[in-house]
Amino acid sequence: MSLPIAPTPILKGKEANDFLRNLLKNEKKPAYLVPTPKLERALNLIRNMNPVYK
Repeated sequence: MSLPIAPTPILKGKEANDFLRNLLKNEKKPAYLVPTPKLERALNLIRNMNPVYK
């Protein structure tokens, strides 16, 4: 049986201020791209690792 999904926490008081301050401090930092595998390469790896998908 699966577990129920917990509700989203609500920040109040000092926690909310700290979170907002952290967001504002880091909003100008660049977000770098994360390399992801190409679809064809990923499919080939899956096919080579598991003969069921050939």
